[in-house]
Amino acid sequence: MIVLLSVLAGLSLIVEAARMFIPPLNTFLLRYLKPLLKDAESRRFTGSTHMVIAALFCFLFLDRGFAVAAFLFLSAGDPMAAIIGRRAPGWRLNGKSPVGTLTLLATGMALSFLLWSTDVASPLWALLAGAAVASVVEILPLPLDDNFTIPVIAGAAMGIMTL
Repeated sequence: MIVLLSVLAGLSLIVEAARMFIPPLNTFLLRYLKPLLKDAESRRFTGSTHMVIAALFCFLFLDRGFAVAAFLFLSAGDPMAAIIGRRAPGWRLNGKSPVGTLTLLATGMALSFLLWSTDVASPLWALLAGAAVASVVEILPLPLDDNFTIPVIAGAAMGIMTL
């Protein structure tokens, strides 16, 4: 897993650097990848690059179960938060709906119970706390992409709590 993630992270960084320094390459890639990208990603690294680098960090430095949990919080919880949060009426905090944040928390808690009940990760209290941390990180105005911050910070929190 570490070797695969290292290769993917390296390739992603090479493509991203080439894209930033070779404008015609960026234009070409954006033309074909536009449906997959956010508008701001035309001028910065994509969320997928942040995600693969975060995966490498998590699987290098965390317990396997916590790394899996952290990535499920991101890969299932964050999209659910976006889907529900965009449709939720009401005020926004940092451009995000608190309803979306609560959706991430609920999804993370459900995943925590699933991972714990199947012996993929434990203890349950740390997983639940990690889901809560992921939810807070999602709504904070952090300077880094949440595809990086959610799994790394939530995973680190779970790891630190169980030392």
